[in-house]
Amino acid sequence: MDIILPFLLDNGFSRGVYINADETIADILKHHAYPKAVEQVLADTVILTFALSANLKYNGTFSLNIKGDGPVKSVFVSATHDFQARGYAVFDEEKLPEGTLSNTALFGNAQLLFSIAQPGQEPYQGIIMLTKETLEETVSDYFKQSEQIKTNLVLRRQNLSRRCLLIQQMPLKPDQDLEEAADLWETETVLLESVRDAELFDASLSPNDILYRLFHANGVTVFEAKHPTFFCPCHRSKMEKYLKSLSPEERDSLFIDGKITAECQFCGNQFIFNKEDF
Repeated sequence: MDIILPFLLDNGFSRGVYINADETIADILKHHAYPKAVEQVLADTVILTFALSANLKYNGTFSLNIKGDGPVKSVFVSATHDFQARGYAVFDEEKLPEGTLSNTALFGNAQLLFSIAQPGQEPYQGIIMLTKETLEETVSDYFKQSEQIKTNLVLRRQNLSRRCLLIQQMPLKPDQDLEEAADLWETETVLLESVRDAELFDASLSPNDILYRLFHANGVTVFEAKHPTFFCPCHRSKMEKYLKSLSPEERDSLFIDGKITAECQFCGNQFIFNKEDF
């Protein structure tokens, strides 16, 4: 079962999250027939969406969107506040590189946009230029430069399986010794980066086991786990409402052989409309 497991270290000095989203990634990918390179980057984007949203308090949808001028034009993943996710990619298969997953090779000049949409509120959006060669480096650099939050993120890959560990330093207490805080963060960072793939992908080790192995000397406190899933809320009535909002001329231009075929980008469901429907 997929899991998002939040935790605290050193009496709240830093917070973190462990993520395994293999089933969700597989459920998203099975609705598409993407080339391997696109599957890999979509899998990365799914787990990073969970990593970025896991510690946020919101009642709506968090989305991560990569847009570029390279072979992969766009990758989009969204997750609700209860971690129901969906995603898709747009790409030019003939131009896809072989043997590399660098941001430059896949996306060219690109941006990573994330947004939070909540009912009755203006969406919040942030933009990151993809200047690093991996997505996890880009995300870590964003927190360091834009949010000024000390963040360390480990993303490990095994085929289409992903494991992610993220820690962030919490605001320092007024009486916190700065040198002591720096040493504490360095220790946590070294321990985090010491995690081995053999541990992360060992089915006999639970997330709690892994966190204890890494941080047992740091007073790790684990909180209630969340369980992400794939879910697409597309529905015929939503598409019908959109089509009815068009002018008769616009709608008529969409008919082919007497019908409109609308396909969901996320799950591939097709909805067929005849002229009698309008």
